[in-house]
Amino acid sequence: MRKFYKPWNVSLVVMLMIVSSQLFAQSLRISGSVKDESGQPVPGVNILEKGTTNGTVADVEGNYTINVSQPSATLVFSFIGYKTLEVPVDSRSQIDALMVTDVTSLEEVVVTGYSTEKKGDIIGSVASVKTSDLLATPSANLQAQLQGRAAGVTVSGSGEPGAGAKVRIRGFASFGNNDPLYVVDGTPTENPSYINPQDIESLQVLKDATAASIYGSRAANGVVIITTKKGKAGSTKVTVDSYYGSQFIPESTFPKMANPQQYGDYLRRSWQNSGVTTIPTDKVYGSVDNPTLPEYVAVNASGTVFRGIESDPAMNPSLYNVNPNAPRGGANFYQIARLPQGQGTNWFKEVTQAAPIQSHQLTVAGGTDKGNYSVGLNYFDQDGTIKYNSFKRYTLRVNTMFKPREFLRFGENIQISFEDRVGGDQKGEGGGWAQSYRVPSYIPVYDIRGNFAGSRISGGNGSNPLANLFRGKDNINNTYRIFGNAFGEVDILKSLTFRTSFGIDYRDNPLRSFAYQFYENQEGGDGNSYTERNERDLTWTWTNTLQFNKTFAEIHQVKVLAGSEAISYDGSMMSVFRTNYDFNDPKFMSLRTSNNPTPIVDSYQNNSTLYSLFTRIDYSLMDKYLFNATVRRDVSSKFGPNARVATFPAVGFGWRLSKEKFLSNVSWISDLKLRGGWGQMGSQKNVDAQNQYTVYGSVNGTSWYGLNGSAPSVGYRLLREGNLNTRWETTETTNFGLDASLFDGKIDFTVEYFNTETKDLLVDQPIIGAIQPLRTLPKVNIGTMRNRGIDLTLTNRGEFGNGIRYNATATFTHYTNELTKFNGVEGAFISRGAGRLNDVARVQVGNPLSSFFGYQRDGFFQSTGELSAGPTQPYATVGSWRFKDVSGPNGVPDGRIDDKDRTYLGSPIPVFQMGINLSLAYKNFDFTAFFFWNYGNKIYNYTKWWTDLRGFVGGISERVVTDSWTPENRNATLPILNNLDSYAASVSSDFYIESGSYFRARTVQLGYKLPQSFLSKYKIEGLRIYAQGQNLFTITKYSGPDPDINIQGDDLSMGIDSSGFPNSRQFIFGLNLTF
Repeated sequence: MRKFYKPWNVSLVVMLMIVSSQLFAQSLRISGSVKDESGQPVPGVNILEKGTTNGTVADVEGNYTINVSQPSATLVFSFIGYKTLEVPVDSRSQIDALMVTDVTSLEEVVVTGYSTEKKGDIIGSVASVKTSDLLATPSANLQAQLQGRAAGVTVSGSGEPGAGAKVRIRGFASFGNNDPLYVVDGTPTENPSYINPQDIESLQVLKDATAASIYGSRAANGVVIITTKKGKAGSTKVTVDSYYGSQFIPESTFPKMANPQQYGDYLRRSWQNSGVTTIPTDKVYGSVDNPTLPEYVAVNASGTVFRGIESDPAMNPSLYNVNPNAPRGGANFYQIARLPQGQGTNWFKEVTQAAPIQSHQLTVAGGTDKGNYSVGLNYFDQDGTIKYNSFKRYTLRVNTMFKPREFLRFGENIQISFEDRVGGDQKGEGGGWAQSYRVPSYIPVYDIRGNFAGSRISGGNGSNPLANLFRGKDNINNTYRIFGNAFGEVDILKSLTFRTSFGIDYRDNPLRSFAYQFYENQEGGDGNSYTERNERDLTWTWTNTLQFNKTFAEIHQVKVLAGSEAISYDGSMMSVFRTNYDFNDPKFMSLRTSNNPTPIVDSYQNNSTLYSLFTRIDYSLMDKYLFNATVRRDVSSKFGPNARVATFPAVGFGWRLSKEKFLSNVSWISDLKLRGGWGQMGSQKNVDAQNQYTVYGSVNGTSWYGLNGSAPSVGYRLLREGNLNTRWETTETTNFGLDASLFDGKIDFTVEYFNTETKDLLVDQPIIGAIQPLRTLPKVNIGTMRNRGIDLTLTNRGEFGNGIRYNATATFTHYTNELTKFNGVEGAFISRGAGRLNDVARVQVGNPLSSFFGYQRDGFFQSTGELSAGPTQPYATVGSWRFKDVSGPNGVPDGRIDDKDRTYLGSPIPVFQMGINLSLAYKNFDFTAFFFWNYGNKIYNYTKWWTDLRGFVGGISERVVTDSWTPENRNATLPILNNLDSYAASVSSDFYIESGSYFRARTVQLGYKLPQSFLSKYKIEGLRIYAQGQNLFTITKYSGPDPDINIQGDDLSMGIDSSGFPNSRQFIFGLNLTF
């Protein structure tokens, strides 16, 4: 522990010295704001008293305060990408500055791979996202904030507190993990959900090989470069950014379920249409010919259900006997419940709530010419709109840089965070929202004594969703994280700099969960269990670079970067599971208090290393002709000796046409650049080091042998088959782009075309159709996949004649995805299911990833004559769906409906996505609105399997009663109700396919800055207050609660709505304070 705290003590002392060195007397205090030509604040502008080292920096709202030595001083305002402005003080106490874009210089610095580049010199595909745009979407993590903000970047979200979103850059490069690489202050990480968005200063997305191949085998899915806030020379700045609000799932999006009366009608029609001569009696409704919902029901330990009214002897409260701590409620179990009449129980309303969300950030930053510092402390707290779910995070970030000599710099960027999650995983059929589909509306939430009621009184296997959520509220899921680096830089020569950086990413994730024995459900709940699990990961990264940067003869600019990088990962998990506890209080649970002497223990350990050499050359001739080349050589322990080394090259070219003589007189073109590039990147994400090894072992039940008729003896068998020839997945990209700035920067325009092809795709064996062997087969390289598309970004800024300033930006993304080669076998495919339906999504040559497959409906069998005419279909009756006969054994229709008639039904990949951001400013008021448009994708609405078809005994949708086939409703949506026919529910069909297109108002914000003349009295530099709404409306035809469904599982099953956590509507109030 002493080693851990010592550096912090030193850093604290140094920071205090830096702060104290700024405290010197001044004679005139000046404050003001800094804005650009469109009236938007320009944070980070350097304000310096001319001829001195006295300076400050504009805050995030563009406000500043500085003390100058004399009334006749001159202030110098400077910032990359803007013309330097000098303003005489002339004894004024308020000076507002207008920064003019320096379009011709294009000196804005963009952080790319291991270095920085001027924006005007970029050849590769790089998208920059403003921090203010990210923070406009309140969220625990930056992935969700990226939606619609950068062309070529697609994001699928979730409403679960603290949940990360799935980010995909220009499609898919693998069958497995397609997450991009994130690099934070030079240190790589796979998942940045723990990074506090309030700490981010800049964010760039590297989308093609020309920009990203310097990261080699980790860059195939794109790279997101994040720079956190640093201190700047000047007096100490204290900023507070805080917001508080409420979030909820609108009731208008709740699924419409059948009420108790409709449920009884459903039972009657289902049995009457079944053709049985004797219709059984229902436990709850009694005679199905005339179903009647009783006022009360009671159920005993043997499952017998009694119907009646309050005065019936069976409903006497003295008979009630439920012991929540005993298996199945005890041997003498007797539960009494009053059934809800009218509309019944709205389970979606029962499990949801209006939930608070808040974030509070305190940042202290400053510096001198000898160093700088930035310290940020954040508290984020989000309760779930589904009850008993929450997420809290505490974050401390300390960034420092010291410059004891002009040629020497060193420092660190470190974040320490703690996360506390309550509630289990809400994705899939076990989540609270999903279970709400499965419980009929006539079941109450509680019985007469306030204990939970459930399916035990009715049958079926649905669970009381509120009970499940309540019982998970005490489970512990914490994450401790340390992430950051220490670095040093030496200017060996004026044009030659050496940098070394050592980064760590440490995660400790203890989990404690208790599974209750329950009494109210029809199935399960006989025993309880307790699990302790702990995961630890440690990644360290050591990077060394040498950079040469020099201009020759004023026209030849040469920059050469060479470096090495070593990365080591070590991960482990230990889990212990025990059953049979005497009590159900998780607060006093431990592994020692179980009555079961035999625990179930599981563990794993995984480690890998990566060593790399890389170099990059950038050349510019007359700032007009641009060229770069990159080579990276990676050596990975994840592959065998036959394929351990890979080399990834890239080249790019750029031509700034606006500097040519033939365009020099075109005044409305401020800048125009053509660029193109080609390169390769790799991926090792979808394989681990064990893949190369063959492993033998003893496994109880599968490797015991009888010898000469004697008792079985332990033996050994092949557990895993290794593959020494597994190769890297290699992604090859071609990119062409056009960048234009028109009318003195009032219009900016970027359009790009890209073609990406991934070869040697890694696939788990076996392919569908093979028999799964007892041993684990290795991954092999089979297949090629292609993505093609267009990215477009358009910005227009200016001012209306009435003083209203505006800024409008639109991003547009379109791409197509296709598997072009797979295994060299015609018709081979990988299949994925949806819950209890098999083969609903496929990866198959000629189609996009995760394409939906199944039967196409062709109306109904309207008569016995149509049944006789065919096609022959299993279990078909009058009123059944008729499926299309599209193929047969010879590839032509054969009059039979079987597996050969399954066909392509649609793709989850949208035709395009568009983000539209509008900003208006007038005097001290500002208004921002962000809209997101997703068009052309399909959603596989698996939730209809539970509610609309006879595959499950439980809750049903309202449309089952109102829109099923009858002789009077021959144009219905659903087939005839038949209690004995579950065929329609057993196969995948286009019934589940719906349009996923939607248009959503993501954020609308109105802000007001208090006058500086008022704030200066209280020594406050700036105060802005704002109100904001998020997800205010959504225009969609999708029948589910939210068309923005998160990818559940891997990308091979994306677009399947298995009932996740819907996104919420939010209203928040916040402030930005600087002093």
